[in-house]
Amino acid sequence: MAEAVAASAAGEGTCAICLEETPLAALPCCDNATTTESTTRFCLECLRMNCEHGGGVARCPRCRAWISVEDEEVVAHDGTGRCSICMQEPRVLVARGRAPDGGSVAICDACWLGNQIALRYECQGCGGVQRIPHPMWRYQTDGPEAFGHTPWACHVRCGTYTRWRVIPEDVARVPHGDAPESWGVDIVRQIRARQGRERRRAALREAGERQRRERQARVARAARAVEPAAAVEPAVELHDAMAAEEEAGRCRVM
Repeated sequence: MAEAVAASAAGEGTCAICLEETPLAALPCCDNATTTESTTRFCLECLRMNCEHGGGVARCPRCRAWISVEDEEVVAHDGTGRCSICMQEPRVLVARGRAPDGGSVAICDACWLGNQIALRYECQGCGGVQRIPHPMWRYQTDGPEAFGHTPWACHVRCGTYTRWRVIPEDVARVPHGDAPESWGVDIVRQIRARQGRERRRAALREAGERQRRERQARVARAARAVEPAAAVEPAVELHDAMAAEEEAGRCRVM
């Protein structure tokens, strides 16, 4: 089945994210006879960058299924289990490692995102603002301006579990494709904008590095141009000293 999907998605086309003519990636979650003819298709590099932004996994920009990139191929991410931090299961696991005692550690996408992107939220009870290391935006299913349906402990003034909503200044930091569908977010456009910013920053860094190397080369050339003149100075000084000594000798003879 996977081979059939890969074969049907072979060929080049315009990536809906970077808008470049490039080989298109096969999507194991939603590629079929209809979608492979769709213009909403993506290249492997854009999908890889999107997964890296999400800790190794991301939601498919077309159907929102969990995907990852392994061995130059887009695969359905089915790694689920119990999270070592929140102890909830089943969870989509995005990171694995070893604990200091040698045991295995598995982190779910929610805990990973909370650690990477701790946004600020407004408490429905007291109106205070608190930074929460958990993707509470996922529970704002009625829209970005509505309070979520899952409570979290308020440490501002309430001292109890209340509902929250991400403050307007932090809404733009919600990862692309992770906001509830009810928000009506254009995932592809958001990913395109973010990757465009990343490419521009990379181009600026490269230009700065190139200018630095050019300055170093100019300084080196200038130093080499000065060296011969500097080497002549001792010879001139020696000649002048010998001439002065010879003149002094003639004076003594006279």
